[in-house]
Amino acid sequence: MVISLIFNIALVIDMNRKLKFKLKYLAFLGLALTLFMLGSVLYSPQQVQAADLDGGQNLGTLSVVGNAVLYEQPDTVKVIIGTSVLDPDVQKATASAANNINRALSALKGLGIPESSIQTLSYTIGPEYRYINNEQVLIGYRVVHTIQVTYSGPDLGRMAGNIIDACVDSGLNQVNGVYFAVSDAKLSVLRTTALETAVKDARAKADTISKILGVKVVGVQSVSESYSSPVPIYRSYDLAVTSSTTILPGAVSISASISITFYIQ
Repeated sequence: MVISLIFNIALVIDMNRKLKFKLKYLAFLGLALTLFMLGSVLYSPQQVQAADLDGGQNLGTLSVVGNAVLYEQPDTVKVIIGTSVLDPDVQKATASAANNINRALSALKGLGIPESSIQTLSYTIGPEYRYINNEQVLIGYRVVHTIQVTYSGPDLGRMAGNIIDACVDSGLNQVNGVYFAVSDAKLSVLRTTALETAVKDARAKADTISKILGVKVVGVQSVSESYSSPVPIYRSYDLAVTSSTTILPGAVSISASISITFYIQ
């Protein structure tokens, strides 16, 4: 009787062990299946994206560069002009330079140029030395006042000459340059036109090449553009010329370039 009871207890313990083992196995199997399904979900969008990149088709690519260069007459002129005064007395030097600039401002006002179109670019005061008998000797103080005069309107060349003549007659003795450019408003329109022309040039090249190769342009993979701002046209001026000044402006160039990679089939 006792032996039978012990046998039954051992049997129950063994069955419990087997049941626990099966439960652990099922739990491990369920965890592995869950991880597998989760990995499939996370990975599948990348596969779909790669497959849909070219619509599931084997497409080639064709890269071309379109260019455009536009020429436009400038509508703005900038004259860089100033006065340079040397005097043993620094106060006299600054006063003389100020008088020269004030006379120039009055003359510019007479030409119809408002003060809002005139700005100081630089103003410096410094000692000036010379070597006399191998010794450095202070000979005075130099004051340099440089201004920029901007004019937008008709007859740019004639007006630039009038500005220079009026300033020189007022006592200014430095002309650092005359620059012809395009205003920002006009430049924005020209830039858009240049980009449109460059895109058309790129597409025309792609169509020509694909036709020769016996393929067809079916889409665009990537686009990048570059744009070069127009460089102002510089005109020099010689103060030794005593006759009326004539400045001749030239055309300003605006260029754009665009790189396009097309899909071909």
